[in-house]
Amino acid sequence: MSEAETIAIAPTPPEPASTRTLGVWATLGWALLAFVVSQAVCVVVVLIWFADRAPGSVTGITYDGTLVALGALVSNPIMVVLLGAIARWRTGTRATEYLGLTAFTWRDFLVGFAVIALLAAAGDLMGPLLGIDIVPPFQTEAFTSASANGWLLPLVVAIVLVGPAGEEILFRGFLFRGWVGPGGRGVIAVAIISLLWALMHVQYAWIFVAQIFVIGLVLGWIRWRSGSALLTTVLHVVINLESTIETLIRLAWLSI
Repeated sequence: MSEAETIAIAPTPPEPASTRTLGVWATLGWALLAFVVSQAVCVVVVLIWFADRAPGSVTGITYDGTLVALGALVSNPIMVVLLGAIARWRTGTRATEYLGLTAFTWRDFLVGFAVIALLAAAGDLMGPLLGIDIVPPFQTEAFTSASANGWLLPLVVAIVLVGPAGEEILFRGFLFRGWVGPGGRGVIAVAIISLLWALMHVQYAWIFVAQIFVIGLVLGWIRWRSGSALLTTVLHVVINLESTIETLIRLAWLSI
């Protein structure tokens, strides 16, 4: 087996040797702190925002798109800034370098895009076979209510751009850097990170949570292969863009 084949099967994260890395528990602790603080600030902003106004009411809606958009637009930038500041403070490394926000090759992008496209197609095919709508109620309700409240564009920006950036920097950036090492430990860490990421999406049916877990494994492998969380962010944006387009098409069809 050639050296290139060995690297392709069990890649070693191509991180700079000089980079100091936080330990496993320190990584978890700081990640939780950044997440909790960002959510707390988000709650305060939401309470202030709706102190003298109420979100528009749409009959039968459980998920309010305005709240979803506002929450994502507020919490994710705060979390990203905190994670970058923590990385810089605790390791002395530039935040972009520590979080893996580095350049990637077209080859890695095309490999990741192809695998993600296959998984998305498989999910779209399996959904109807299992009697599950490929556009989850969470998405239709959030987009319907956001449109009614004049928040459709902010919701699209939150779901397609801001959400993926925040999630990737947390999971395939900060947690990946602190947890993933060469060999078996790295494989286990990628699986744990993917599981944690999937469990954040409990608003979806089990089949979609399972699909998200598998996609997380692929994104973890791509992050490992390329060394770039920027690449996984781009791929995550593509995934959410495809899902958003499907949702908008569904809503346009229902309005005919």
